[in-house]
Amino acid sequence: IDVTNRRQYNILYFNSSQLHKNSIAAMFISDTTSIYNPTVSYNIDYNMFYATYNETLKLFQIEFYVDANTQIGVFNFALVANLKSAYSGILPVTLMIKKSNFDLQGPKFRNIKKIQPNLIDSISKVGELGWSLTIEDPINGFDHGYVVIKGNSDQSVYNMSFSYDNMKPGGNIYLSEYDFKVKISYPCLNQTYVISEVGLFDRNQRYSYFSIFAPNPLYVGVLNPFIYFLNDTSINKIPLTCELDPVASNDVTPPVLTSFSTQKSLFDVSQTDRNVEFTFSVEDKESGIKNNTYPIVYLSTTSNIVLECISKITYIDKYTANYACTIQLPFAFAYPDNILLSVYGFINNNGLFNGFPTSYLMTDGQFSSLLSTTFTTPQPNLFSHYTITEKGGNLWVFGRGLGNDSVAFITFKDGTTANIKSSIAYSSAALFSNVKASSEPYSLYIKFNSLYSNSLIITPTIYEFDWNNYTSSSEIPPETASPIPTNKPQSCPGNPVCGGPTHGRCVENQGCVCISPWVGLDCLSYFVVIEPPKVNTGNSSNDNMGTPSIEIIVPGNNTGSNNSTKVIAYQSLISIVALREVDIYDNQVNFLKFGDDWLSKQTNTNTYEFYNQFNITKDGINTTTHITVTLKWFVNETTIKFANEELLMNPSTLKYTIEITSYPFDNQLNSLQLVMSALIQSNTTEKVCSVREFGETSSGDNSNYLKIQVEDHSLYGRFIKRGIIDSQIKSVSNVLLDADMNPVSKSSSIQSYVGIQIPNYTKKATLDPDFSVLIDSYNAKSKSGSICPSSGLSTGKIVGIAIGAAAFAGVTAIGVTYVIKKRQMEKSFVKSVNKKMEKMNNQP
Repeated sequence: IDVTNRRQYNILYFNSSQLHKNSIAAMFISDTTSIYNPTVSYNIDYNMFYATYNETLKLFQIEFYVDANTQIGVFNFALVANLKSAYSGILPVTLMIKKSNFDLQGPKFRNIKKIQPNLIDSISKVGELGWSLTIEDPINGFDHGYVVIKGNSDQSVYNMSFSYDNMKPGGNIYLSEYDFKVKISYPCLNQTYVISEVGLFDRNQRYSYFSIFAPNPLYVGVLNPFIYFLNDTSINKIPLTCELDPVASNDVTPPVLTSFSTQKSLFDVSQTDRNVEFTFSVEDKESGIKNNTYPIVYLSTTSNIVLECISKITYIDKYTANYACTIQLPFAFAYPDNILLSVYGFINNNGLFNGFPTSYLMTDGQFSSLLSTTFTTPQPNLFSHYTITEKGGNLWVFGRGLGNDSVAFITFKDGTTANIKSSIAYSSAALFSNVKASSEPYSLYIKFNSLYSNSLIITPTIYEFDWNNYTSSSEIPPETASPIPTNKPQSCPGNPVCGGPTHGRCVENQGCVCISPWVGLDCLSYFVVIEPPKVNTGNSSNDNMGTPSIEIIVPGNNTGSNNSTKVIAYQSLISIVALREVDIYDNQVNFLKFGDDWLSKQTNTNTYEFYNQFNITKDGINTTTHITVTLKWFVNETTIKFANEELLMNPSTLKYTIEITSYPFDNQLNSLQLVMSALIQSNTTEKVCSVREFGETSSGDNSNYLKIQVEDHSLYGRFIKRGIIDSQIKSVSNVLLDADMNPVSKSSSIQSYVGIQIPNYTKKATLDPDFSVLIDSYNAKSKSGSICPSSGLSTGKIVGIAIGAAAFAGVTAIGVTYVIKKRQMEKSFVKSVNKKMEKMNNQP
């Protein structure tokens, strides 16, 4: 086989008189990088492939893969069954790797530059130290890693995870520079900061590793990312010089714990939601608490299983600091015993550190020292799944509360669903057969005894993969930090249900799944298909000079006599309004409103890019937050991928891709809202009604939707509940802000504000909402909550619609706007449309 830049799929068939068809057998592959790297703990399951019995061939078969760019020569493995092994060398068959772009070494540091501050004193207040590290991996390409920086005197630790997404401009996955910086505040301690540990992984999971506490010093240079710098013993060290503070330097007492508590002392470890939160405070009245250090709460069982909950700083001043941390407990953790609590890692500005064991928390009496556990619910709970390939087939799911007649409800990324009854089921495992092929993750939940489990994300293992198709780092999906929450189950409304079989179908425990172009909770709205827009790039004779706009004309129906055409036009505005920092209680902390000073450029026929920035000064430190917005118009139905999710873009959909760089949060519990405004209004003089809706979709894309409607036309926005936050896929929430923002609410004009709530981050956040225009089967007057004039509605028939986009109009930062922006322009616009319609009607 040829494994040059590709993972190769294969099958081994065998038989044995000593095995029956239900015997457990496996192939163990001797992976070179695992065997010869003594610094990384070895996971035997990583190279283990299990056998199944092929009833047709009457043979055992093992599906396996050979990873890309492994060593040329004989492929070595062992068959394992009944506690016995048969090595490949004694078998009558040999698998040869004849071609490979061999890459055993993980990523390496090609160049290292130290970032070293001058003296930090009472005048400079803050300094920054660290390293700029150039990472190379010329064959497989760099994927992700971590760097640990440690203070050698106060034992402060800074663990920095990163990925290719954090590379500096101009780099790529094969060679790029990354910055690792630590901010030090005065008063501080003279000490040396050391890179104490490094782990780097390429796209094929080949790794390099360094630690000043290497398990085996004999092998410290074998897979060392510092391999080019082995002769420079100080390359990973930076000395810091601080002016002595007369008070702090005489501090001889470590920080003191002043509070430590949790929300409840009795915790149900059988529930789906097993999050437990801790809040605690310390003080140091002499030198103060060192900033940017994060104590750890340890949760221990009587069998010595220990969990770590790493805290965040919620408040800090000269002498005190408040912290909080949240952790999801494993199912049935510690039950029926108690969970013992302790907290360590407090450091003051004179280098003294402290921690508080369970015995201290118990003795004091005012602190929480343990959690009692209970177990109350029979609800099914899913934990994990066994390997399933992109080819589909049998899927084993593990959990509790399962049994015969368990039914799996599966939603795939393309919107299709499947309901599969278990072929084998136990209380803790169930097998579901004939799962369809999918190379993308999909969600699954189980129903058993009328009870529903949590949703589990199934991630197929790709057995056949070609790196040549993924040479760009932007095409490589980021890691998923945690499972993304799914929308709650919905009923299937409508008569007929879901608009009937041509509009959609009802999926149990989900809601209506519509058939394109139908959309909505009841599948009774459909997308308007519009000709590609005409882009106005601005000129001296245009009112929109310097303001990109999109002009769209949609033919309407003929009304009246002599083939006359009456066009009712609509004006719409979608805009990015502001950034809004909020605390954990959703109180506004900071509000940054966008102006009309965006820079813009057209990157291709239907794509436009806009750029803006804020300069924000907090605590004497200036931070520039950059915002880049890409608007893309989809002419045809297209499936795009964002945050490991496939999303269907219908024709005439406008998609936003919004990137926001680092933002200086007031504290680490705050979040950032990107405020967007959507408005639609009619130019007709006839009386109309309007209505707004905001809720969760039922199509399986786990998103929120905003729908603002005038008569039977709507502006529809989809806000997905996930984003790429610091190179990881994380959950984002979407909130309606109408109560705070005073939107327009008239019968012919309606507006809403939505805040896309981004969790606290450090590097970059990327979001991806999209917008379309709909025609509804029922007008706004017939819907609950509609806004109508007191004298009633006209029954005039809408025969056309015009849509536009504007990036800088009025208070708009970036937007899509219908062409008619001013009431005095409406008459001339309608006249021009009527002329075009008349010309079209007169054509043979």
